[in-house]
Amino acid sequence: MNTTPPRVALVTCTAYPSLFEDDLLLARALEELGINPVPAIWDDPAIDWTAFDALVIRTPWDYFERAAEFRAWLDARIASRVLMCNAGDILDWNYDKNYLLDLEACGVPLVPTIFIGRGEQADVAVVAQSRGWDEIVVKPTVSGGAYRTHRFRVDDATAYQQEIDETLADRGLMVQPFLPEILDGELSLLFFDGIFSHAVRKRPKPGDYRVQFRFGGTTERIEVEPALVEQARACALAAPSLPVYARVDGVVKDGQFLLMELEVFEPLMFLAHDPEAAGRFARAVQGRLRPGAGMA
Repeated sequence: MNTTPPRVALVTCTAYPSLFEDDLLLARALEELGINPVPAIWDDPAIDWTAFDALVIRTPWDYFERAAEFRAWLDARIASRVLMCNAGDILDWNYDKNYLLDLEACGVPLVPTIFIGRGEQADVAVVAQSRGWDEIVVKPTVSGGAYRTHRFRVDDATAYQQEIDETLADRGLMVQPFLPEILDGELSLLFFDGIFSHAVRKRPKPGDYRVQFRFGGTTERIEVEPALVEQARACALAAPSLPVYARVDGVVKDGQFLLMELEVFEPLMFLAHDPEAAGRFARAVQGRLRPGAGMA
């Protein structure tokens, strides 16, 4: 009996047809385990997704701009029962940031957040003032990379009302107080199979508040205290099932870690910041492959 290597799709988008540079490390680590990683653009109609032994959602980073189309694609993959990493129940849950309400109900400390539902009309100035917030951040509940995200003083809210209304026409909205702590850096703690891997601090460029690299943000590896690791791990373990990969983003305010987002959908995992991280990721994927995957 001959064997063929398991084929794992690393799901990406047209902007990164050969994978984002960080995921090249994952691809190499998978190859070292005898697994064939295949970059696969999510909206390529020629792809037979059931032909893969597993799909790993990596960089479909246009999904929030094509939310309805991508949601239909995701639903079809889940319905087909193809093995997904993370699992379908996790992806379905994490797709919309309303999942934060579930985490809050589990006792996870969050950055204070008001959720406004799709199709609702809202005066964010009144909403914010009711909480005593003078400066706020608004962002869609389906988004990534600071898409449609704005920081402004409540007195200036009318200047953003049209875009807020446009956002609410097809998805929900989050309103949060602006926390000055973000200027000192947002923390990201990375986990594979619930086991802590490494941590980074993401800093915005001077004069900005957005930490994403496309806006000039920088990233550095840091060491974090065990207590902080356990707080972050509790967030990851609150997902519907154990994530293959998870990134826990937050800030420390008054000595307490406040969760901003639990990224278990398509997060950048900062593999380049730890020489062992790509191997940990690859082994976590390998551990989910069905027995006999790749047999011919």
